[in-house]
Amino acid sequence: MAKGTAWGKAGGYPGGGSGKNQPSQGAWSKGRGGAAGGAWGKGDQDKGSKGEKGEKGEKGEKGKGKRPSPWSFVPLCSDDDPLGLWQISNQVPNEWVDHSHGGKPARERLHVTFALRMNKIDHLDRLEQVCGNSAPVELKVKEFFLSHVDRIRDAEVYCIGVAFESPGLRALKDTWLQGEPDEGSRRSHDPYPTSDGHVSLAYIQASAWQQAKDFVDANRTTLEGRSFMVESIAYEDERREKSHLRLAGEEGPPASVPSQGSRTAGAAAAASLLEVDGSVLEGGGQILRNSLGYAAILGYPVRITKIRAGRKTPGLAAQHLESFKLVRDLTSASLQGDKVGSCEVTFTPKKTKQGSFSTNPKTAGAITLTVQAGLMPLAFAGGTSEVEMRGGTDVDFSPPFDFMQRALIPVVGRMGVKVTAHCLHRGFFPTGGGLVNLYVDGLAGSLKPIVIDKRGHVTKIEAVCYATPPSGWLDEEDVTRTEEDFEPWLLEELADKGAPKPKVQVRCEAEQMPEGQKVFKASFGILVEMSGGGVFHASGGPLDGPKGRGSLYDVWGACAEKALVPLKAQLKTGAALDEHLLDQLILPASLAAGSSRLLGSKELTLHAQTALHIAEKMVPGVNVKVSAQEGLKLVEITGVGRKPGDSPVSPPGDSPGASTLRAALPPGTLSKAPEQLRVDLRGDLGHFSAMQGVRAEAEVGGDCICIQGCEGPDHAVRLRKELEAVCSYYGFPAPRWS
Repeated sequence: MAKGTAWGKAGGYPGGGSGKNQPSQGAWSKGRGGAAGGAWGKGDQDKGSKGEKGEKGEKGEKGKGKRPSPWSFVPLCSDDDPLGLWQISNQVPNEWVDHSHGGKPARERLHVTFALRMNKIDHLDRLEQVCGNSAPVELKVKEFFLSHVDRIRDAEVYCIGVAFESPGLRALKDTWLQGEPDEGSRRSHDPYPTSDGHVSLAYIQASAWQQAKDFVDANRTTLEGRSFMVESIAYEDERREKSHLRLAGEEGPPASVPSQGSRTAGAAAAASLLEVDGSVLEGGGQILRNSLGYAAILGYPVRITKIRAGRKTPGLAAQHLESFKLVRDLTSASLQGDKVGSCEVTFTPKKTKQGSFSTNPKTAGAITLTVQAGLMPLAFAGGTSEVEMRGGTDVDFSPPFDFMQRALIPVVGRMGVKVTAHCLHRGFFPTGGGLVNLYVDGLAGSLKPIVIDKRGHVTKIEAVCYATPPSGWLDEEDVTRTEEDFEPWLLEELADKGAPKPKVQVRCEAEQMPEGQKVFKASFGILVEMSGGGVFHASGGPLDGPKGRGSLYDVWGACAEKALVPLKAQLKTGAALDEHLLDQLILPASLAAGSSRLLGSKELTLHAQTALHIAEKMVPGVNVKVSAQEGLKLVEITGVGRKPGDSPVSPPGDSPGASTLRAALPPGTLSKAPEQLRVDLRGDLGHFSAMQGVRAEAEVGGDCICIQGCEGPDHAVRLRKELEAVCSYYGFPAPRWS
């Protein structure tokens, strides 16, 4: 090869991070948005447990002062260093290392534990059977971290370590463990059922913490995403003699694995489980709700990690947990990590079913956000379902009940979803007390696409002023003044100049106080209908009701002024529909039969961008396009025509075929390349996979690179461009695509 000198460069391709003993981040990786840090850099509590696990595992495997128990494991650095872990370990200066508390494990101690205490005769027989029936499985670096080791009491010690992910290896473990009689026995062999494996590279003195942190940050992007194929499981008997059991089957891990600890999905489910990063873009509850809805409707399991990682209080809040429980109940799903504060949740759905359900976070958690999570799964359940929902109906940073009832429900009704909602009690921050009954009729077929791509002019202005007076009645004078004064005022504020005069309606309503509480609040909600079919909504309040000689008229006026500011700003953008409504229509549009078109403002909200990201990540075959149109953003979504009762699907990229790209290289490019180049390339393809949301692997013998997970023509263009940049760096000729 003419440019084969790339093989001789110090460290190889920078993204591979091999070569000289110094931290580095590759030029290609940095240019493609490699992360400067990850979840392990954001909090020490979770990290500490992982560092601690590695050390405990090693002690359990070897034992001290007695004859060691047989055990099994996956060597990580036996003959070569496929993940570059030994190389990374060697880059840690000895002056950082705390040799009195773990030191730096030797090369042969870098392993992932498979099963401990294999003392019985049938343990080895069972392992041989499991390995003989399974093909090789992938083991991938999930996190490169620095963590405090809580178990060490006499010194402040930190651990540099690596956490792995491998659904295939997890399924193999679960298959082996099903031969154990009870949960206690299973845990004695596998103490950490929620982990796919971890390894400690070095134990660091407190005085070197900052240098170690900088080291981990510098190498994180390079290391995370690297993977290799596990082709055998090592077994060590009581005499410490080792044997290797090859994964000799032609298929993946066994297809039926019973529940083990917190892992409920079988191997088939584990193999098709999709992982969603809960910290990207909006980084909050919308990722949870949309991911949950898609998983329930499409029928495959999802694991959401780094939940609300960037928030002041990371992890699930009570309101999020109620959303998970609702969708769990209507899909008979298994749910792991379902507790307040959890930063990782695994949801494995079964079949959706109609029925009567209830939610109650016992806080002022927004009822409308729980509806967002459950509405579409309920529509796909068939029949009519009823949900009794408690919590907050009007709370900050959430859509009010008025938005759901007057904006969202009518628009999804055009798509074929019939929803009825009754508010029996209003609920406010901080105590909640709201009560809503929701009725959803199951779809008869596919969802209809929705087109709102022209603004038009304002045709109707409808405002509702409500209050929760202690008497249950509104003062007639307040009502009359409000209706008479607000109508001409709103007309002047919101009507389009030169367009036909819109209808204006203002009404005042008394609502029930929160259940069991005496809370006097007042609020204002306004809906603007457009000739182009879109609607806009805004609300002001709730504010405290009047005291002494004050009047509801004045309170409603303050609420209305608060609502008009963002409403007028939205109407001036030229968008065809409310920005909050747009992001909530993306999920049903992606499942509809046909093309939807939604005209947003100049810049899509972060919630809308997040909804589009999750749609592309989770819906096989969906086509999403965002284009500029006269200074605005036009969102075009061609849905997949999902119908109730359709068979479960696999996540995008889970199966080959149209979603697989193949980059063929000239004979000998990979098969005759030096081993170090293959190691570097393997690491860079892992990073490529993580950044592009696909799975890219080198088929060395066939001199080609395969990419699974291509989600359409536009995605294919980006993937080809990026991979050709990688090939160019290595001095490879341009690949031939198929």
